[in-house]
Amino acid sequence: MKKFTLAAASALTLALAVPVVAQAGGHTGGGKHFEKIDTNSDGMVTRVEAETAALAAFTKVDTNGDLFVTREELKARREARRAEMKAGMAAKMEGKQPRKPKSDADPAKMEARKAKMVGKSAEKFAAADTDGDGAWSQAEFLTQHLEHFTKLDTDGDGNISAAEQAAAKANMKERRSKWRDKPAEQ
Repeated sequence: MKKFTLAAASALTLALAVPVVAQAGGHTGGGKHFEKIDTNSDGMVTRVEAETAALAAFTKVDTNGDLFVTREELKARREARRAEMKAGMAAKMEGKQPRKPKSDADPAKMEARKAKMVGKSAEKFAAADTDGDGAWSQAEFLTQHLEHFTKLDTDGDGNISAAEQAAAKANMKERRSKWRDKPAEQ
């Protein structure tokens, strides 16, 4: 009975959220994620707006429509997004001199990073799969995505301001530069 109630509540939540996401256009990348989630364009992303965006992401990832997301579905979505980004970059770079791939600089470092990312991905998936069934329910998916919201909401007011988002971007940029400066064996 609990599973039925959870599934019914999830379906109702999704049914109510889809029109809002459709109106907002959903997240399609392109560096405008904050603006797309901010459906009322007030310069703040509320927890409700973040939940709506997470539910829209869930429907994109749950390709078989069973209201569960598996690691395979996550991987397929990630690969599809990567292909979209590469196609966009290829169109943008048309007629220009191609850049040298970063992986050519230190292949050992890139392979070590990829292996570490795969391991962390498996750990993160398992940690969010609270019932241990090998798939994320809509509630588990939502919880996983809203953890990020909570981290960005540094003042704890239930909203992410443009300033909080800018601070998060600066922090990420700093962490990336530190990673790039590390030797391959670390």
